[in-house]
Amino acid sequence: MIRANFTMKLNDLDAGLIEKLKSLFKNDKLIEINVLDDRDETEYLFSTPANRESILRSFDQLKRHDIISKSPNDLEI
Repeated sequence: MIRANFTMKLNDLDAGLIEKLKSLFKNDKLIEINVLDDRDETEYLFSTPANRESILRSFDQLKRHDIISKSPNDLEI
């Protein structure tokens, strides 16, 4: 198995690169494209107003001990 990694900025990705990859590897080869997002999970979860409000509401409920506990039996697991 040959593995090739290419690290670049998204703006550098263009049709020319895709054509070069096609010429390097045969048509039946599987390629994998990964996009690295530098944001951490907390940043991501707070990235939309709806998510942010939901998470903050959950924190408030937790502070007030307004929680629901379930056992595995309750969940029929």
